[in-house]
Amino acid sequence: MPQLPTPLSHPDALRRRWLADLAALSACVATGPVAAVAAGGEIHLGASAALSGPAGSLGRRFHAGAQAAFAHIKHQGGIHGASIVLHVQDDAYEPERAEANTRMLLDDPRVLALFGYVGTPTSMAVQPLVKRAGIAFVGPYTGADFLREPQQTLVFNVRASYSQEGLALARAMKADGVKTVDLLYQADLFGRAGLESMRGAATQMGLSLGLASSHKRNSEDMEQAIGRLLAHGRGEAIFMVSTYGSCAAAVKLARAKGYRGRFYTLSFTGLEPLRQALGPAMKGLTMAQVVPDAENRQLPVVADYQQAMRAHGDSSFDAISLEGYIAARVMAEGLRHARLPLSRASVAEGLGAIGSLDLGGFRLTLGPQQRQGSDWVELRVGK
Repeated sequence: MPQLPTPLSHPDALRRRWLADLAALSACVATGPVAAVAAGGEIHLGASAALSGPAGSLGRRFHAGAQAAFAHIKHQGGIHGASIVLHVQDDAYEPERAEANTRMLLDDPRVLALFGYVGTPTSMAVQPLVKRAGIAFVGPYTGADFLREPQQTLVFNVRASYSQEGLALARAMKADGVKTVDLLYQADLFGRAGLESMRGAATQMGLSLGLASSHKRNSEDMEQAIGRLLAHGRGEAIFMVSTYGSCAAAVKLARAKGYRGRFYTLSFTGLEPLRQALGPAMKGLTMAQVVPDAENRQLPVVADYQQAMRAHGDSSFDAISLEGYIAARVMAEGLRHARLPLSRASVAEGLGAIGSLDLGGFRLTLGPQQRQGSDWVELRVGK
């Protein structure tokens, strides 16, 4: 599988590399806070994502899809004749590391947009930096509602929101005969965002919320959290707000202790890594999805994605990398709409000027007052 570019995880090594790059560019970078397209014909983007740790598969697969898209665009002649260079830094799904990575990225005047951050707490941690820098924040892998508020003028969401996912899941619960649902969530901003999505959805669908039990982020120790639910919960199902490793551990432990209820979870969990971790234990689990089936070549966008992935040396197809591919296509469209010379301001304006976009069966809209591109939500049920 191709290596992600510039994943320098050690801060000192990263700083030395970037200081050297900046020194070499000092003669050709335009004055002012932001440079236009570099003399070498490259457009630079920055990203902080989980490439390691219990959520590492999310960042690795999302950016595998994005890199496949950018490589295909380069093969077609690039954007304004330039190739897209994406600097991906590892934050291991920890907000403090995401903030440090972002400061480093923003110190480089070549970086014209931030792209493909993974997670709600990491995305929240960097928003003050985004606003201060006046830089576009594109395609975050999270459906948190705070990124969709009107004042978030620099955030360009591609995927549907957790509120939309929660409503789709609540409808499924109702159809499955669930009257009360217990809640398992990681104790952070993502967990709270997920709980809020289900609170609103449960009210609309006439469901009751039972016991809520939390666990530590990036932990697969579910003994206490599941123990509380099985001892005091009264729901016919458990709604989980966590990553694939934690959810897999929770399902396995609950089943081992005799729990026979259903499980429901948001798309962020990661369909394919969860399926791989659970195997037959996926039966009885329903997950929301915000992109089409990555194996459905009947949709042109999926056929294009698979072609780009194969050309990039990757024949593993999954929802996470498909989302990365789609987000990269949207990023490229924003760059095409941006006025020249490219700057952080013009790239943000270009993204807001996309309007309606059909990528081949996956439609979205971004505009001056529209910062959520897609409303696509469907459900996958474990057999």
